[in-house]
Amino acid sequence: MRNLLLIVPLLAIVAAISAASLDRRRDTFSEPQSLLLFSGDFGNFLIAAPNSNLAVPHPPGAIIESSSPLPALAPAGDQVAVSYRLPDDQGSTVCHPSWPVSGPNKPVIYKSVLGIYSLREKRWKLYGDFCFVGSAAFSPDGNNVAFKATIRSGDPRFPSLPYPDELLILDLRTGQFKVVPDTASVMGNRLLSWSPDGQYLAISQTSSAEKSPGTIVLIQIGTWAKKNIAVGESPSWSPKGDWIAYLANWGRTCVIIHPDGTGSKAILDTQGRPGGWLFYGWIGWSADEDRLLLNEEQLDGPASEVTMLNVSNGQAMIKSTNGEPVWGWAAIARGDVGHFGLRLM
Repeated sequence: MRNLLLIVPLLAIVAAISAASLDRRRDTFSEPQSLLLFSGDFGNFLIAAPNSNLAVPHPPGAIIESSSPLPALAPAGDQVAVSYRLPDDQGSTVCHPSWPVSGPNKPVIYKSVLGIYSLREKRWKLYGDFCFVGSAAFSPDGNNVAFKATIRSGDPRFPSLPYPDELLILDLRTGQFKVVPDTASVMGNRLLSWSPDGQYLAISQTSSAEKSPGTIVLIQIGTWAKKNIAVGESPSWSPKGDWIAYLANWGRTCVIIHPDGTGSKAILDTQGRPGGWLFYGWIGWSADEDRLLLNEEQLDGPASEVTMLNVSNGQAMIKSTNGEPVWGWAAIARGDVGHFGLRLM
């Protein structure tokens, strides 16, 4: 796997955006003692704190797409992980050999990398040389990142698909990748999450059953033993480890379940809501496990919302309407945030 590693440190310009200007745009919000990760303008990202905000531009040369795998905010709020496409070396194995190589319809030849942005160092590091990099998830200590990848052949004589698809774990201390065996069926564009003790990964796996929404699977780190616990996708492990939230009924229902597969209960449902609504992308827990943040979108119209749900009493509050989706929620102490160029109340 060493020849897969490509580390390109890139300096990024980090612009502080005033809270007042964000209030006028009305596309983000904040939570006490927290950092929230939002999508921003022109493909960048925005870190929102109660009294200040930080824009995190994408790396220079990145190919921005309208839809992409999910980014991740580290539990300490000090790093962001994002899948990016960058222009590729013309001599490399082509990831999509069926694409035209000349003429007006010739696409940009690209490679996929995993980008890690450090709020402390104010720079990007780019890892890997892949045909696809999926959604990312930081380990609880922030030292490892799990993500789905399509590993391309290094031999230009064999450019044809398919390439091996596997779940990978990147050790940020060494820059080395570890392959999680037998994970080709992991859904690359869905949320995945670590258990609070770092011993398990919760992932979405495609189902062998026709027209099935997928399966929530727990993978034990090291032994790589797997256990199916529910039908659905986009699992999010609670900070104390008591619950896993996920999306069921093709994204129309948010469900919580204990990691042992017991106690399943639907806590918020969009079925029957006028306009055809569903949850998408990401589910985030508060540090005390009392609240969830969820993105919602309207299938029969342009509307979108970010909703906060009280898990105990089922009360839902709309936090933003037609604003930016939220992709991360980290509980942060006042003293730590000063290192990031942000301020908390």
